[in-house]
Amino acid sequence: MMRALPPAARYSIAVLLAVVAQLARIPLHSPTVIPFITYAPFVLLSAYLGGWGPGVLTTILCSIESLYFAVAPVLTFRVDDTANWVGMGSLVLTGVVASGLFERLRRVQQAAAKAERERSEMGCELEARRGVLESIIEHSPVSIALLRGRDFRFEMVNPAYQSLAPGEPMTGRTVAEVWPEAKAIILPLLEEVRDRRAVHHAAGLAIPRHKGRGMPVEERYFDMSYVRLPYAGPSDAEDGQLLAVVKEVTEEHLAQETVRGTLRELEAAVAEKTVLLKEVHHRVKNNLAVIASLLNMKAGAMEGDEAREALEDSQRRVRSIALIHEHLSGTEHLDRIDFAEYAGQLLQELGSVYDDAEGRIRIRLEAERIEMGIHRAIPCALILNELVTNALKHAFPDGRAGEVVVGLRLATADELELWVEDNGIGCPQIAPARSGKSLGLRIVEILTRQLGGSLEHADCAGSRFVLRFGAGTSIQIGLEST
Repeated sequence: MMRALPPAARYSIAVLLAVVAQLARIPLHSPTVIPFITYAPFVLLSAYLGGWGPGVLTTILCSIESLYFAVAPVLTFRVDDTANWVGMGSLVLTGVVASGLFERLRRVQQAAAKAERERSEMGCELEARRGVLESIIEHSPVSIALLRGRDFRFEMVNPAYQSLAPGEPMTGRTVAEVWPEAKAIILPLLEEVRDRRAVHHAAGLAIPRHKGRGMPVEERYFDMSYVRLPYAGPSDAEDGQLLAVVKEVTEEHLAQETVRGTLRELEAAVAEKTVLLKEVHHRVKNNLAVIASLLNMKAGAMEGDEAREALEDSQRRVRSIALIHEHLSGTEHLDRIDFAEYAGQLLQELGSVYDDAEGRIRIRLEAERIEMGIHRAIPCALILNELVTNALKHAFPDGRAGEVVVGLRLATADELELWVEDNGIGCPQIAPARSGKSLGLRIVEILTRQLGGSLEHADCAGSRFVLRFGAGTSIQIGLEST
């Protein structure tokens, strides 16, 4: 069609139609009685085929041709008869009106064709989306069903939903017919979703169901979602459609129950073991306390000062170990203690033994609160007992007053530092420990090797011993200062 051609071609055809209109008059005698009527069909044809522009162009050309060739006097543009002006005006009016109407018709046709194309494309897109949606539903591992009507009749089920009861027909039947043993649980949920237009989600819902015809009813567990869909028309307004999305989680539920049962058994075993370990620590503490009492009684019966002092030192060493087991039996953690808290109690006991009533020796604790495992805590406790006892016994002779400072800190991420410092008269370097002259320092040296650490006797106003050893699993929990 001409209106589908490019503008230059359309206007060229409009000019050609004007030429053909003039050629069609050749058999006629000029001028004619009705000079304009032979041009009208070509004007209308041009307006129909080309629309507004070409139609107006043909109208103008035909009007000029009629004035020059068909109106007396011919071959001039002079018009002597008023009727000819009326005729020419009619021709022009016919061409303009026809061109406008056909242009309007052309645009309406174009709009209709565009709308039809869009509808066709939209229909194809909707059909493609519908196909994708149907494929998703068909191959979804989640069970999906569409219910309709007040009796909740299955309109569509996907293979995953059908697999919940193989061999049991579902489409066209109601929920009560397919799952009669579960209707007391499911139907109230469906009615609530339908009446309240709500969405219902249930996780791990226990429902008695069979797995097919002739199969026994057993309790099964499901994650379920029910959604009311928008109704398609007035007939669906009352009943509507419900979408059911279901996933069976029976195996997962049973596995979780097994895990929970195992956890309960483990918790019971741990609780029993905790009680037993606390009892063990308590009994060890009591046994060590008995040994300390026996040593104390033996020391009281000794006549020689050196033997009595040796027994008393042994009694205090046993007491320092018993104190660790006392802390362990009174805490939740049976494998480690707050060493700063333990050190505070040990220093208090040692101070009450060696200091007089005037309180001339002050013992100060500057320790970070560090939870230390029992394998490190016992050697550290014995070392601390020896170093503090040594300071209290020898650093302040003849009633001299002074201070003993005990510190514990996490020096680095992997190293602990324990020190004992006094401002007394001082003591010789640690060499005598190797010559066998000091049992206490020999014990300290042996325990230091057991910890894999190092012991340093630093210079100060009095005496300062610094023990460094690996932190292991020790945990810093705060600061203790007394």
